[in-house]
Amino acid sequence: MALAGTAVFAALAWATHHQLTTTPAPGAAVEAMVLHDPSDDAEVAAAATAVWHGTVLRRTGDRTIAGIPSVRYEVEVGRVFKGEGMAGTVTVTLTPDDRPLRDGARYIFPTVPWEDIARDGHAVLAEVQPRPAGDLTASAGAAGGTVAEHWTRLTSAEGGSASGA
Repeated sequence: MALAGTAVFAALAWATHHQLTTTPAPGAAVEAMVLHDPSDDAEVAAAATAVWHGTVLRRTGDRTIAGIPSVRYEVEVGRVFKGEGMAGTVTVTLTPDDRPLRDGARYIFPTVPWEDIARDGHAVLAEVQPRPAGDLTASAGAAGGTVAEHWTRLTSAEGGSASGA
């Protein structure tokens, strides 16, 4: 009888542990494991599915995607350093904790697609802020060369495509 009780207790403990570690409670805070240094451009370029330069057209609102609150922006794609199918205007999402983007400002966007919900566009890579980049021909500072050369160098090692304006 004690053996059966132990087995039932063990099964309940495992089920509870599994439930708590795999299914967040509604409204619970969720943390993402980040496997890149958000301040290291090389790690950011390697972790992102797409890296591109774009101009913010406007903020289009807030919504929750896959249980994660987000802020949406309409962004015109300029030069693509890495990624396929990036053209025209796309929706970019950030978390509400991220620094807001300015209408008309240009940034380097390291993004990942929302593959499960195609209409939701691209999310900026976790814990990463889009890099302000008003002029791709400006100096990349300590990284050497221009901003465009810097991101081309980082993404060419990842098999990125350097297309666009």
